[in-house]
Amino acid sequence: MKYFKIVRSWSVKAEDEADAFRLVAADPGKYLESEAVTRTEYKRPQQESAGWTHGIVDQLTGSSRRR
Repeated sequence: MKYFKIVRSWSVKAEDEADAFRLVAADPGKYLESEAVTRTEYKRPQQESAGWTHGIVDQLTGSSRRR
């Protein structure tokens, strides 16, 4: 099996971000600026570790991952 990374970008002039999304959703081909396809290797999602970085983030955000 082969894996591909597909990246697309659109350019649209709009009043706000929501309006831009509506315009692109209505006619994506009209506003498509670039498209790139590259072959890539499959990468498994990394498991979340309970390292010291999460402790710092939890302290800063006031959340707790432990139950």
